[in-house]
Amino acid sequence: MLRLRFANILVLVGGLVGCEAPDPTEHEKLRLGQALFEDGRFSADGKVSCASCHRPAHAFADTLPRSIGAFGRETRRNTPTLWGLPTDLPLMADGGVPPLKNGSLSVLAALTAHGDMAFDPRSLNQKLKTYPRYHQLLGRLYPSTDLASAYLLTLHRYLLYLSEQGRQASIRNTSLNPPLVAQGKALFEGEAGCFRCHNGEGKTDGAFYNLALGNRSKEEGRAAITLKEEDRGRLRTPVLRNLRKTAPYFYDGQAATLQDVLEHYQQGAGEAGRWIGDSLQKEALLAYLLTL
Repeated sequence: MLRLRFANILVLVGGLVGCEAPDPTEHEKLRLGQALFEDGRFSADGKVSCASCHRPAHAFADTLPRSIGAFGRETRRNTPTLWGLPTDLPLMADGGVPPLKNGSLSVLAALTAHGDMAFDPRSLNQKLKTYPRYHQLLGRLYPSTDLASAYLLTLHRYLLYLSEQGRQASIRNTSLNPPLVAQGKALFEGEAGCFRCHNGEGKTDGAFYNLALGNRSKEEGRAAITLKEEDRGRLRTPVLRNLRKTAPYFYDGQAATLQDVLEHYQQGAGEAGRWIGDSLQKEALLAYLLTL
């Protein structure tokens, strides 16, 4: 379980970053956000929480190709990390949910998704009233807000915390073989071509590509949002953070290891192209990826 170190954290709220929370109730709101994040009673079957799929020990990702949601249903895609997630990145693989910086809609999307928590938002206010502690805390922390909105605001605040903490922690990554990592970084930014898509905050350009991972008819991808046939199978460039902890990889979880990821690119990754590297270059690139 994640232990919040409130005395030293940097909190991101309303677009402002500070060493001390401007809101005197900020620490309490984050504690409550963590409790709600881990509480499975807000799913349709009363058993699945946000933390069921976004596991702290795995950088708030999952170890399954596709996570298991309410009623034992398999989710549509591999669970992405929340740790260090850029706040201006459209969410979901198809980009169908606004970024974290835009508000709490991202929380609502996960709660109500059929394959995830599948909760009916119309019953959220009434459900919260049945839990006296939550009712009391949300009412006190957000006195002029209805319970359902306060619940979403609290979870959203916690996700912003995970985003900021992950981005701060990422700069402390180290390696036991700096020369090999340096060679891998040069390949990533040069000959291997990774940087064409994996650039910007979180090593993602936020764009959508078809990586030729399988039968296009099984994955609508960006076409579900744009309704354009040419976008079928195109999915957003994933965030590259904590790669040691977030296997399996790709949106369908088909790559068990980073070696499998590189092999796919060496065979040809659709719109992302093909990289032909020898075994030594592959070793160097893997060494660099493991520092992200």
